[in-house]
Amino acid sequence: MLNHFNTVRLRRTALLSVLLQLLPIAVHATTILGMDIDAVAQGAELVFEGQVIQHNTQENAAGMVVTYVTFEVRDVVKGSFSEQFLELKFTGGTLNGQVMEVSGLRMPALDEEGIYFVESISRDLINPLIGWSQGHYIINDDEGERRMSTVDRMPVTEVMPTATIPRAIKRPLAIIDGDSDPATGIVTEASPLLIDRAMTVEDFKARIRTLVEN
Repeated sequence: MLNHFNTVRLRRTALLSVLLQLLPIAVHATTILGMDIDAVAQGAELVFEGQVIQHNTQENAAGMVVTYVTFEVRDVVKGSFSEQFLELKFTGGTLNGQVMEVSGLRMPALDEEGIYFVESISRDLINPLIGWSQGHYIINDDEGERRMSTVDRMPVTEVMPTATIPRAIKRPLAIIDGDSDPATGIVTEASPLLIDRAMTVEDFKARIRTLVEN
């Protein structure tokens, strides 16, 4: 009986060990301050339209899991970049069954198409997209028309420079949810089902180019 109890206990211990290894590791992110779309566009080193074509997850020298996301660059909206592909490093990912997540960080998904506002292509950042979700917008296909949404698929209907927002409805900058909130000045519909009302990709890029030039 003793051997039987010891065997059961060892099996339970081994199972617990496996379960602990499979549990996601949460890494608390730094506080994300709300930004207006003017500041996002002006502060980004590079703004581009592209598609995610590869994820390469590794462990760095500090033992942290990081994911190198490779984009095919289709159009440069702001900045100087002439290569076909761009690789950006995001903290977190899944490696050997272990998941490491950074609170508030929404990593661009494989095959995702979007417009990305990159804070820096060379600095070592937790998230290279400026303002996190405030610099991350998704391209959606709506019956052959390419339209814009936020990272949580809310249709983008307008890009309003800060100076044009009426004082009565202008929100003060505040701490935001880094994995879903758009920049102030990005006007959205309340439901992803209204994607047919969203701006086209070309209109969105034209508005951003205007912000950069002014």
